[in-house]
Amino acid sequence: MTSAAIHPLTIPKLGLTMKQGAVAAWHVAVGATVRAGDPVADIETEKITAAYEAPASGILRRQLAPKGEVMPVGALIGIVATPEVPDAAIDEFVASFEPEEVA
Repeated sequence: MTSAAIHPLTIPKLGLTMKQGAVAAWHVAVGATVRAGDPVADIETEKITAAYEAPASGILRRQLAPKGEVMPVGALIGIVATPEVPDAAIDEFVASFEPEEVA
């Protein structure tokens, strides 16, 4: 199974000076089907709250960030994956996830 079927949801950088954010609300429950572009969560920063859209179609398989927990930009908050991806592959992906360097 390739990781192409696993899509990370991460805290996005919503402004030039943004360093951290928090999930203000989850709009999709674990196990629900999403399409690319569907709003899955609201991300709250010091200045704004913005909708976070699914980067790909699939099933929301994990919510890794509880509402209100402040996390750095790039932190893993959830996983969207296709139905055939086994839970073990998602667990491995989460365990080995390293956020991209955000300037």
